[in-house]
Amino acid sequence: MMKTPKYFLILSLALFGLFQPASAENAVCNFDSIKFKTDFPTARINACEEKDGEYYLTIRPEKEPINPSPWYAFRVESEKSGKITIILNYDYGEHRYWPKFSLDGHVWYSVKASDFRISEDKKHALFHVKVKKDEPLWVAGQEIFTNRQHTLWMSGAAREYDFLDLYKLGVSAEGRDVFKLETRVPSPKAPTIILLGRQHPPEVTGALAMVPFMETLFGDTDLARRFREKYRILAVPNINPDGVARGNWRGNVNGQDLNRDWGRFTQPETELVRRELQRFGEGKEGPVALMLDFHSTWENLLYTQKDEDPTTPGNFAVNWHTAVTDRVGDIPLRLAPGASDLTKGTSKGYFYVTYGVPSITYEMGDEADRDNIRKLAVVAAEEMMKIMLSE
Repeated sequence: MMKTPKYFLILSLALFGLFQPASAENAVCNFDSIKFKTDFPTARINACEEKDGEYYLTIRPEKEPINPSPWYAFRVESEKSGKITIILNYDYGEHRYWPKFSLDGHVWYSVKASDFRISEDKKHALFHVKVKKDEPLWVAGQEIFTNRQHTLWMSGAAREYDFLDLYKLGVSAEGRDVFKLETRVPSPKAPTIILLGRQHPPEVTGALAMVPFMETLFGDTDLARRFREKYRILAVPNINPDGVARGNWRGNVNGQDLNRDWGRFTQPETELVRRELQRFGEGKEGPVALMLDFHSTWENLLYTQKDEDPTTPGNFAVNWHTAVTDRVGDIPLRLAPGASDLTKGTSKGYFYVTYGVPSITYEMGDEADRDNIRKLAVVAAEEMMKIMLSE
């Protein structure tokens, strides 16, 4: 069983009653006794067929070429109880997300290894799930985390913490609201920590890390209070609401990878952040001090600057990684230094080139233990605050 962390249970309550079409491309999949529904945000099935009692679901990306991260999400409704066989066919790319299912949207389970297999070319994934008469079953590549869930968490945090405000930055390409959370500071000259999330819609483990990371920064501890006295926290937890709603693999509604648009700013979502950042370059407010961008990949790792790339504070990434791994024991977290320039259009490259500060992509493994994701995030937030306060 994959028990969903407590903080995510609150968000899950928003899942039901929000069944709006995720994408015009989603297929209508109604068979004699089985229906595969895509009438909710994040859903994706592009075609479906029944053969000899097995259900073939085709998954296509929003555009090609694209990072091979096939996302799928659907609801199964059955007029009979029993076990059914589902085969995912990927028109592009290879299998990435191990299927998960939920009976209530609160607690998610991973399909058992004995009920799951991937073809040799990774273009097909077969698994068995039990369905019950008149009891919907949710199936997805990861826990479903909708735009509304993001907004509920942000608005709840702004109500809970009297030093925290929720603002609307603007709207996405498709007209959805993009919000920021910002802490109040004693002086407008306070340096600012930038936190970004959900540039890539399916990367739910990054979002599952970002929530407790922020909660730790907002906490009622001596460390967090001292940190907020010195630093402003500015967070945009859900920068790609169109991609999330549509169940996109990677991009926004225009099919553009937002984490390849920094420095170019051709998309309204990245342009919103660019405009927000202008206030820190006009001398009216303090400098940008650090940027962390939360994502998911195959393993837990930190994409950082190279050792020879100077940052202020110096050697932040190495010192942070060492402090975190010393505390978390056997929870893996790999340090992955690499180029930080504008050639790829990543947030990591843009913030480093523009501000000269540590700019790090915080990646959580797709199948990382959910309790470990939370533990790692809490420790990472605490050790980040300690290092930054020592400056």
